[in-house]
Amino acid sequence: MKKISLFIYIFVIYASIISFAKTEQNIPIKIPHKSLSVSYLGPEGTYTQEACEIFFGKQGNFIPFKTVKDAIKALINEECDFVVIPQENTIGGPVIDYIDTLIALTGISVVGEIELPINQNLLAKKGTKLSEIKKVYSHKQGIVQAKEWMNRHIPNAEFVEVSSTAEGASIISKEKKHNQAAIASIACAKVYNLSVIAEKIQNNDNNKTRFYALSKKEPSILSSDRLAFIAIGSATNLSSLMKNMEEQKMKLIAIHDRPLKTQLGQYYYLIECSNSSYIKYKRAIQNSSFNFRYLGSFKVR
Repeated sequence: MKKISLFIYIFVIYASIISFAKTEQNIPIKIPHKSLSVSYLGPEGTYTQEACEIFFGKQGNFIPFKTVKDAIKALINEECDFVVIPQENTIGGPVIDYIDTLIALTGISVVGEIELPINQNLLAKKGTKLSEIKKVYSHKQGIVQAKEWMNRHIPNAEFVEVSSTAEGASIISKEKKHNQAAIASIACAKVYNLSVIAEKIQNNDNNKTRFYALSKKEPSILSSDRLAFIAIGSATNLSSLMKNMEEQKMKLIAIHDRPLKTQLGQYYYLIECSNSSYIKYKRAIQNSSFNFRYLGSFKVR
């Protein structure tokens, strides 16, 4: 009788632990907002700043940096809690420079993703006419996203690539020239006292950019909207990995390849999935010829 009672007691305790573990798996990551600091690609008025405000609810201290590398360096040096970086655009595709920076870093996790509709606009000093514009400043993504419109309306204008769309707006606001413009957000028109010459000049009305929120915290293994990791190895092994992911019913959201720069056919693959979990991820990479770096499980906003 005592043996039966002991068995029941152990069973109840075990069941409680399992139940608690399952509940814990569904608890979302809680990011404190009030005291946090977030670095981003500045200056004020960039789309990255807008992504920061959406993800963190306009709470905390947002710190602009001249380049994404500088913003990430601030995170590495623990000068801020998070950094937000552009990752992929509907028209311009993957933002390769920033993906390379993410791949090159260790000890960094993805804690969130923001999908932001992007409307590009042509801004200039007040009183400027479209026919006067000879030079246009913007980030290279802004130039790509609006190039079709530019070729139709001001085909002879010179493109000048700068560190951000807001940087272009800042440059023309400081000069008294009426033959130059910037491709940037409506917010930049307000910040830098510029006129909107033309609105929504992007090539595609469904234009969006995905941003990652990064942290130095350990990557989360709790179930969430998305999961990301890096696979390092030969392209010949990719089909096997995809098959393993399909068997686990992991839905591929995006895959970006970057050269390993050691020999032909060797790559870093930045892979993002939905309908996934850390358990599925571990099963999918078992016995794989790739080396892996897990980036985390995270919410999309």
